[in-house]
Amino acid sequence: MKKWIPVFLAFLIGAAVGILFVLPGFQKRTDVDLQTFSVSDDGSIVTVQTFPEGSMGFIRAMEAKRFGDEIHCSFYCAFGGLNSSIGSEYRFDIQLDDSAERIYFDRGTSPDVLVLERDPDTGVWAAVYPHLPQV
Repeated sequence: MKKWIPVFLAFLIGAAVGILFVLPGFQKRTDVDLQTFSVSDDGSIVTVQTFPEGSMGFIRAMEAKRFGDEIHCSFYCAFGGLNSSIGSEYRFDIQLDDSAERIYFDRGTSPDVLVLERDPDTGVWAAVYPHLPQV
């Protein structure tokens, strides 16, 4: 009867460690900023290079959703805990079409922040830096 107790405890410890290792990778990061960007020659892809504002953590993935002429990007934490870089990336491709005019980054409960905008006259993409709050 007592032979299965160490096996059961080892299983519980392994499951707890596994859960703590995997769960952070499914949390959204709402502190991601644009570092730089480039547009493909045919204009169908924008590659954004990002960085987290916070001092800890890395970015694992990006999810882009289209709403009319806007693209809203959400980012996810890397796997492995607070400051783990397992599976981390910092460059992401965003598919474009002719109707895309603005790209926003997710800010959680705050309004999404505009990071890129296409000039309607020239069609050239430009970075838009968020305005600082008025004091």
